Amino acid sequence: MKQNINNINIEFFDTSFWIGENNLSEKFTILDNEVEPILKKHASIFNIKTTILTNFYGLFCNPFIGNDILANTLKELKHSKLMQGINVWGAMFLEYEMISGIVDLKDFENRVKKRYLEGFRLIRLMPRTHKYPFEATMLKKIYKVLAYYKFPVVISLDEIDITNDKQIEWTKLLEIAEKFEELPIIIDGGNSKELMYNNYIFIMLLNSNNIYFNIHNLFGLNQIEDIVKMGGENRLIFDSYYPFYEPFITINRILEADLFLHQIKKIANQNFKTILSKIGIS
Repeated sequence: MKQNINNINIEFFDTSFWIGENNLSEKFTILDNEVEPILKKHASIFNIKTTILTNFYGLFCNPFIGNDILANTLKELKHSKLMQGINVWGAMFLEYEMISGIVDLKDFENRVKKRYLEGFRLIRLMPRTHKYPFEATMLKKIYKVLAYYKFPVVISLDEIDITNDKQIEWTKLLEIAEKFEELPIIIDGGNSKELMYNNYIFIMLLNSNNIYFNIHNLFGLNQIEDIVKMGGENRLIFDSYYPFYEPFITINRILEADLFLHQIKKIANQNFKTILSKIGIS
């Protein structure tokens, strides 16, 4: 099944690149002056031409301030002459002000639109870390707005493993997907690498049209190939999970997969580009 992909120029769209100070490990800290050189290196060596950045400050400290910091970083990078041919976007965190603002949906809409204009193209849900619900009934007003604009959300399995004992609340994700069919939901494996999740992944894909999976931890034997065989080639999203992983790990996994070239290209960049093209904010 596999085709010879040597010397074929495959462009990658990295949807998970973390920057800023990591409060848990200095090893994973990416300082401001390091971001541009690393992005240029990734573009040169791995042909990663587009990257979505997430700032650790928004995770560990304050979502609102973290989003503002990243907005400034995006502005500087987009105006850098050295970044020609390299695109950057941002993943924002759901701000506490956004949650309180859902009493007035117009306020929430305006906040999302403002962040979109600043270069944000994803919203990260952190229910466990930031202590808020994610269920379809509890966050329905937020999901309703995001679904209307087809603005993608990403949620890590670590964030819905509330008890930290690998009891993932899969059915709640399906409920969100069913009630808000226009909402792209990207499931990020985080640090979870359990092969026991395979059957859950299959079921999630079979029972939804708007659930996607990042691939950075799908390293099991034939894991990606099996997902593609059951119809998942349009639902897998490339990400490096940098700086936790080096890009070559995930890139080699997908390049060496027993897949057709057109399937590799879909996963490498086309699937997420399609999601972005449908965002209804102008």
